[in-house]
Amino acid sequence: MLLNRPIPLSFLLGKIKFEVLAIFVFANVVFVLRHYVGMEILSIPIAIPALVGTCISLLLAFRTNQAYERWWEARVVWGGIVNESRTFIRQLLTFLDDSARLATIPTFARRQMGWCYLLGQTLRGQPTEQLVKTYIPQTEQSGILGSAHGPLAVLQNQAEQLRQIYQNDQLTDIQLAQLDATLTRLTDLMGRCERLKKTVFPRTYTFYLQVFIILFTAMLPFGFVENLFFLEVPLVTLVASAFFLIEKSAIQLQDPFENRPTDTPMTSIAAGIEESLNQLVGSPATIPQVPSSLFYTL
Repeated sequence: MLLNRPIPLSFLLGKIKFEVLAIFVFANVVFVLRHYVGMEILSIPIAIPALVGTCISLLLAFRTNQAYERWWEARVVWGGIVNESRTFIRQLLTFLDDSARLATIPTFARRQMGWCYLLGQTLRGQPTEQLVKTYIPQTEQSGILGSAHGPLAVLQNQAEQLRQIYQNDQLTDIQLAQLDATLTRLTDLMGRCERLKKTVFPRTYTFYLQVFIILFTAMLPFGFVENLFFLEVPLVTLVASAFFLIEKSAIQLQDPFENRPTDTPMTSIAAGIEESLNQLVGSPATIPQVPSSLFYTL
């Protein structure tokens, strides 16, 4: 996630460098043909590109809004994961007696921390073996590493341990039902993340918008009927680049789980959950080190 800090120009323009170069070259070709070859016929009323630009602006506004809604939904889902993870451990602390707390709750907490990290890494397509070895009990590691869906296997292990505690008469029927409801909500939140990950933004909409932007860019150099001379090329490049930059920004926002600076900060959120759960179970509340840069956090 981008932070409220200065963003390097290289990051902003790096995504459109080829488009900017193409615009600059094309604008120079039109400029040379009009002013040095004498092809003054290469001009159109400025109202034409202005009208096209206005239409594209409306489409871009809608496009950016839809992309942001996807990003924001992902952030809301992970906010729910924070709340439900804390609720799960807090319920265990409330329901179990002192002897059961010491024997089982630290295991539940470590497993829940691992689930949060594991879900984030799985959504990003990153390796998870080290996370499993760090947070999951050794007897469960092979089963999770060999499963087709690691995060789901971790939640099932949470449920299995709850069943064992219930069979030992350490939980009542109502308490078990409440804990199972919390695990159900965590499963639902995981499914919402997967829906966002697997639902592709309509490709045709992106393609048509890109075609319109290219059309606008191609018409723009011909619309400067006034003799601005050396200002024409910089102005054309600047105006057209702004449209490409907004469109690229929307593309980055629409996929919040792709291990990019604009991602939902799942690793940072999981680190916050770890700190909270450590506090609840009485473990050292150390703040995990999360890789970050000067202008974004993962």
